[in-house]
Amino acid sequence: MNSKLLAAALLALTLATAGADPASAWNASDRGHRHGSGTRAARHESHNYIIERQQAGQVSGVPISRRIIGSREIDIYRDGSMFEKNNLVGYSKK
Repeated sequence: MNSKLLAAALLALTLATAGADPASAWNASDRGHRHGSGTRAARHESHNYIIERQQAGQVSGVPISRRIIGSREIDIYRDGSMFEKNNLVGYSKK
C-alpha cells in the first residue's frame, strides 16, 4: 500500500513539474532553419516516438493505452512504464 502511494505521489509531482511550455524550447537559433515540411507543428505531427522508443530498446511492443491530460499524451506499456514523447514520466505497478 505504501509503495502504491509513493508511486502515485511521484507521478503527480512529475506531471505537475514537467509542464514546461513547449514554445520556450523553440529558441531564436531555430527560427531561421526550416527542415522538411517547414513548420514546427507539421514536423511534430510526423514524429513517431513509439518507433523511436522501440529502436532504443526502452520498450517492447506497442502501448496498451494512451492518457491525454490537457495537451500531454502519455503512452502506457504492458510493463507499466509511462512515456510522454521520449521521456519516461512514471511507472505503474500492476
